Amino acid sequence: MTLLSELISQDPLLKTFWALEVHVSRAARTVPQGLRTPLKCDIEPEFRSTPPKWELILTAAYERGLRAA
Repeated sequence: MTLLSELISQDPLLKTFWALEVHVSRAARTVPQGLRTPLKCDIEPEFRSTPPKWELILTAAYERGLRAA
């Protein structure tokens, strides 16, 4: 399982929610084919720009990344 908290800690220079969205999508592209697991949103991103439906947006970005790999 891929944890959102781990993805955030991988890049401490993230400044906005939208930068996090790109990071999540890129990280999904590096997941090996046989280990494709869902994204677990175990924490809420603490950015000013975090929209109300942030979980849906990050899950979609992660799934886009998996399909692009």
